Amino acid sequence: MTKILVTGVAGFLGFHLARYLLSRENTEVIGVDNMVRGVHDQALKALGDLGKFTFIEADLSSEEAVKALPVDVDYVYHLAAMNGTQNFYERPMDVIRHCTIPTMLLAEHYGKNATLRRFVYAGTSESYASTVTRFNWPVPTDESVPLSIDDITNPRWSYAMGKMHGEVVTAQAGRAYDMPYSIVRFHNAYGPRMGDKHVIPDFYARAREGRFELFGFEDTRAFLYVDDAVRGTALIGETDACAGEVVNLGGANELTMLELGKVMMKVRGMEAEITLHPSPAGSVKRRAPNLSKLQQLTGFKETVSLERGLELTAKFYLDDELVGFGA
Repeated sequence: MTKILVTGVAGFLGFHLARYLLSRENTEVIGVDNMVRGVHDQALKALGDLGKFTFIEADLSSEEAVKALPVDVDYVYHLAAMNGTQNFYERPMDVIRHCTIPTMLLAEHYGKNATLRRFVYAGTSESYASTVTRFNWPVPTDESVPLSIDDITNPRWSYAMGKMHGEVVTAQAGRAYDMPYSIVRFHNAYGPRMGDKHVIPDFYARAREGRFELFGFEDTRAFLYVDDAVRGTALIGETDACAGEVVNLGGANELTMLELGKVMMKVRGMEAEITLHPSPAGSVKRRAPNLSKLQQLTGFKETVSLERGLELTAKFYLDDELVGFGA
């Protein structure tokens, strides 16, 4: 039986990844979360109905808590972090703490004490923002882009800096402990259970109140529905050619936030004028991944259209549909 540890299991990507892994035969999942942003809801409890699932509530910034985690696992998917754009501005110290210390402790714990098939670290496209903006780096952006921090005084960089730190830790732990690893740079995964403080759920939350507003309406992003995102994550983690590699994972179609807003309204049959606001300070104008490396190494192709993904996401946020996440 394959034994897999997933951090951040009560949140967004961690929950969906655990759910995807449990759909396989001969797979055991140990899920870890500190419940700072995670939700102890019926969906999390129902993971146990899908297969062999164990939940551990633990603060991964505690050395004692990490040392207590089982080491007889085949894979570690480290997805836990404090995300959410508003959190970057409102809680930067918490963001830094939860994006740095756990990675150091986990990489050392599993590098020294376990024989893993792969340690998979969740990086972020936020790490590209400064280089793209300051140096006009090409978009779609590939994995060779130098990473930089535009302004250390801007709290928005708390998240990207923490994630860059985690990439360095993962790579150097891999080298120091002969630990196979992969770094997945996620680009705007979305879907049910992603919480608030992101463009899609925030738009639908305001829509419930009859307000239709978008921030950074001219900015562009490429979105990937969560079912495809977790399938791609597992594929990267299990593909031999991805060991020791940094790999982009995201959608292939770049669109403006205004175009996104119009699709969000279309899938729900909404008609209204959208109030447009400028971007928050430090927000990158364009973000889209070059997926050549992903496709070359894994053959990955997305399967859920933006319209279908937004339809499922809207059901979750507007209709309180808590089950049936599948596409």
